[in-house]
Amino acid sequence: MKRNLVVVICLVFFLAGCSGSYMKGYVQPQGVASEARHAAVLPLVNLTNTPNAGRMVGDLLVTELYSSTKFDLMESTDMLKRVKGEDDDLEFVMEDVVAQKVGTRLGVDTIIYGSVSEYQYKRGVNQSPTVGLNLRMIDVSSGKVLWASSVSKSGGCVFGCSESLNSVAQEALTEMVASMSATSAQ
Repeated sequence: MKRNLVVVICLVFFLAGCSGSYMKGYVQPQGVASEARHAAVLPLVNLTNTPNAGRMVGDLLVTELYSSTKFDLMESTDMLKRVKGEDDDLEFVMEDVVAQKVGTRLGVDTIIYGSVSEYQYKRGVNQSPTVGLNLRMIDVSSGKVLWASSVSKSGGCVFGCSESLNSVAQEALTEMVASMSATSAQ
């Protein structure tokens, strides 16, 4: 009886530990300095099959930046009004040169942009939520990458857990912005 109990406990711990996270990042030394940055966050490119994943994660990113940095963020509705009707399709900005051009038009010194590469519930025993995010921050005047980060994160709830895609995305964004902010405080 004791042996069966030990096996069941080990199995529960194994299944509960099935969540995973991997993050890789780069920060230009003394490059971020959030107090001095007037920034705009471009719409994130949706590379998934989930409709509007880029917009949903982009909104979460803006909220995280408001709460965790001292950036002077351009409001997204104001940003969209200023570039409406231009040649560039903001939904597909994935190059530094295009982001730099948009930043110049907007009159900001920093642009944050990127993509959502995964945003789904993985099929399996527990339908775990999984997100993949890629973000960059560039200095508009120089075109230099000040910060870049990619993260893949999945939830690991088992047996009645209600972890959502958005909560996993929020956790990933919190980690990403913290990595940016940690080096700007040094």
